[in-house]
Amino acid sequence: MGGTGFRKSSKMRCDTMTNAESKACEVIMNPTNPIFKDVHTRKFQGCPTIAVTKRGRIFLGCYSGGTGEPDIDNFCLLIYSDDGGATWSDTLLVIPSSRERMVQTLDIQLWIDPEGRLQLFWAQNNVTVAEKEFCTEENMKIRGGFATETGHFFREGFYYDDKKHAWWNIVCDDPDSELVFSEPRYLGYGFLRNKPIVTESGERLYLTYDQLNDRYGYHVSKDGGKTFEHRYGAKKIATQCDEAMAYQMEDGKIRMLARTCNGTIAESSTYDLVNWSETVSTGIPNPGARFYIAKLPSGRVLLVNNDDSKSRISMSLYLSEDDGLTWKYKMNIDDTVDTSYPDADLTPDGKIVLTYDRSRWSLREIAFCTFTEDDIINNREVKVNIVLKP
Repeated sequence: MGGTGFRKSSKMRCDTMTNAESKACEVIMNPTNPIFKDVHTRKFQGCPTIAVTKRGRIFLGCYSGGTGEPDIDNFCLLIYSDDGGATWSDTLLVIPSSRERMVQTLDIQLWIDPEGRLQLFWAQNNVTVAEKEFCTEENMKIRGGFATETGHFFREGFYYDDKKHAWWNIVCDDPDSELVFSEPRYLGYGFLRNKPIVTESGERLYLTYDQLNDRYGYHVSKDGGKTFEHRYGAKKIATQCDEAMAYQMEDGKIRMLARTCNGTIAESSTYDLVNWSETVSTGIPNPGARFYIAKLPSGRVLLVNNDDSKSRISMSLYLSEDDGLTWKYKMNIDDTVDTSYPDADLTPDGKIVLTYDRSRWSLREIAFCTFTEDDIINNREVKVNIVLKP
């Protein structure tokens, strides 16, 4: 497989800057600390992401550490498989939060770009110490956190009030051989919780968002991700987290879908990545959770979604033959309570790999499965395996 490492840039960052956007948290290759290696000790685990290289290596990342989300001890981690997901490596890479700098890391996102490189994105948020009146014995025992009157999350003496989000990235140029990553790069403000898409015109669309704006935020790159332009689109339908995704339709229109608080998925569309239609409901049920949608090489559209308007249950596969206007095929693959955050990718031979989480605080399981479009069409059983669990 070759060596593993972390390539240092000749241009070092200024170590005196400590806020989330000015300095990346440490990227640790092949960690030896049991906190990062021993899955059995983890009290929280979820929000996975997956990507498959051109030669079939599968990378899987997730978000863990601490007692929940958000937490000053959260970290992002990365593992991989060279046998189609039958077995998985030890923890290859972690990006831990920094108590010293009061910066939280969260929600790793993976993408294989058109050049075949592994793009690894994550968010960093500033953390502040909570006021003394919140640090009661009762509150300090809270594991799920809670929103204060100002909308900020509190956990064990800390406020998580950074709603803007710092967007960071590292890149592995040849993920099928030597796993060496670039120096961390700050890309801008925004939270990326999806795979970017490349439009027919060659522009790259990154549906980044912040929670301070009432419009959907996004970045556009016209030079293959070297530079970015930050823009805002249509006004949101009320949501705590946008986590929007997009695909390009047959007529060239880019259709963006986003989670909401009203029990359905919202949509807005554009032809030029500038002018967006008014946001409306698709009518697709969703309990205000991340879903996955993508255009497949066959022309069909795949949607992975909790098929319920209130609860994170019924993880289901949908397949459309008319550009996502209707969903001719649908099958449930998991009835476990509290399943969420599906992410998928394609293998070189056209199979679909999928990951999602199951009960982040109790089961703490990261699920994985492989299936085909024909499996959905013919309603064949999809075997779900657990990759990471306590």
